Amino acid sequence: MKTFCKNNIYTILLAGFVFILSILFSFTLDSNQNRDFLSIEINEGDTIWEISEEYGQTELTKKEFIGWIEEYNGVRADTIKAGQIIVIPVESEKVVQSLASKQ
Repeated sequence: MKTFCKNNIYTILLAGFVFILSILFSFTLDSNQNRDFLSIEINEGDTIWEISEEYGQTELTKKEFIGWIEEYNGVRADTIKAGQIIVIPVESEKVVQSLASKQ
């Protein structure tokens, strides 16, 4: 075992380094993805279809927009409830810019 470690020390160190970097990189990606998209609270009577009409100025079709919401949030379009917070595929910065340009 001692000989194996001695002969392959660089390979073992490289594998450990790559493993640590991949873990750090995955945490960075997750935090960036959650921060970029808009979170909204569902009001009484809201539907995902109406939300897609209001916020759906992206390159996604309405069907893709709704599918993204369902998959990302782990919900079905017909089971959302008032008070629930969902993430929608709209960049937060674009909403702020849009609201500012309307004023």
